[in-house]
Amino acid sequence: MDLYCQRCGEPWDQYGVYNGDMTAEEKRSFLKGIDCPSCHGKDMCKKDIRCRDCEEYVDSRCRLDLIRKPFRAQLAAALTDVLGDDTDGLAAEMEDAEWMLGSEFWN
Repeated sequence: MDLYCQRCGEPWDQYGVYNGDMTAEEKRSFLKGIDCPSCHGKDMCKKDIRCRDCEEYVDSRCRLDLIRKPFRAQLAAALTDVLGDDTDGLAAEMEDAEWMLGSEFWN
């Protein structure tokens, strides 16, 4: 099952997070909801429009290399507030959300 970055929404295999996919510092940062190796050092987009409607969005990516906080990242942050450090419960809830929401989970 996957755990999701609370900042960028990138999925990370739960086993891998605890067994070598991340350094100890990356794991601490990820579990605290600060960032993950995918979004570390990147700035968040502050625009209130969809990426594809933005003039900076070219060739299916942001020209400024900004990241947006997708719904799955917001959901992961909210569930972490409720579940605390229960990563097994968090992974299970996120899997249920992906099943219930289907493709909307990835938008």
